[in-house]
Amino acid sequence: MPRDLWDKVQAQLDSNLRTHHNRVREGSSSLLTGLIEDEEGNRFTPSFTIKRGRRYRYYVSQDAIKNSAGECKRPTRLPAHEVESRVTERLQGFLKSDGEMFDGLSVTGDSPAVLKPLVTAAKRLAARLTLLPSDDLRDLLGCFLQSVTIGKDNIQVMIRRSDLRQLLEQGDHAIAASLVRVRRPTEPAELICLTIEARRKQYGGEVHLVIAPSSNDSVRHPRPALIKAVARGHSWYEKVLERKVVDMRSLARETGLTPHYVRNVFACAFLAPDIVEAILEGRQPLALKFENLYKHIPLSWAEQRRQFGFPQGLTDEANSSCK
Repeated sequence: MPRDLWDKVQAQLDSNLRTHHNRVREGSSSLLTGLIEDEEGNRFTPSFTIKRGRRYRYYVSQDAIKNSAGECKRPTRLPAHEVESRVTERLQGFLKSDGEMFDGLSVTGDSPAVLKPLVTAAKRLAARLTLLPSDDLRDLLGCFLQSVTIGKDNIQVMIRRSDLRQLLEQGDHAIAASLVRVRRPTEPAELICLTIEARRKQYGGEVHLVIAPSSNDSVRHPRPALIKAVARGHSWYEKVLERKVVDMRSLARETGLTPHYVRNVFACAFLAPDIVEAILEGRQPLALKFENLYKHIPLSWAEQRRQFGFPQGLTDEANSSCK
């Protein structure tokens, strides 16, 4: 495995650990509490489940809570992280776009000289979105978001123009918590509508949001279990090359894991480089989980791509096999 790719594996693991600790400290706040609803106006409220010691956050429809989930024709549960990511990514794109900001913020009588400082402030606000703790980000979004509506094929983000302008005018001196106000009826002409093309699809018992191919959003679904398996496989392979262990049994004894588990995860060291890159960046097929890798990894890179759902023939190496 190339050294730069190996370094990338280690860097990704360190990043995942930092992200995990930050999320624990932040208490996994739900950013869109009180804002998210379906097309019929049914609210979604935060909820969570714990599977194998991990906490998974969702937004659950009040309609499903009041009635039997089987009676609801609309979505009853949405993955919180994916919805929040799509919304914040779209907001960032909007705030960074000069054209969208000029069109969205302008009111009758505005001159370019009035709007230019707001556009500059919007870019600073876009940068802040990724740096704020979740509690502060939730308060900030509450300053200007009217609603987030989940449709069949899209998500609509409604922004109160006057409130966003007020926030941008105050700039870095704005204290989000002091600006949060009760959501109130707003004239349609006073709302800015951002649309995110996305549809819901179920993979392996989990609901995901699939962005349309024409969308500019960069959608990633990192799976810590896959990243961990790739890192372990390459780390163990390094130990074999350095003669620190002699076989799978000695490696199992050293790690405290079963020989069967060690043997199967060890095979991750022989994944095609483009597959490794995709897993580290969260670009692997949504259906790919650790269980798929754990069962069997072909030695042929081309067969790996076919079996795990990756594109074929991306480079001249596509027909190579690992040695």
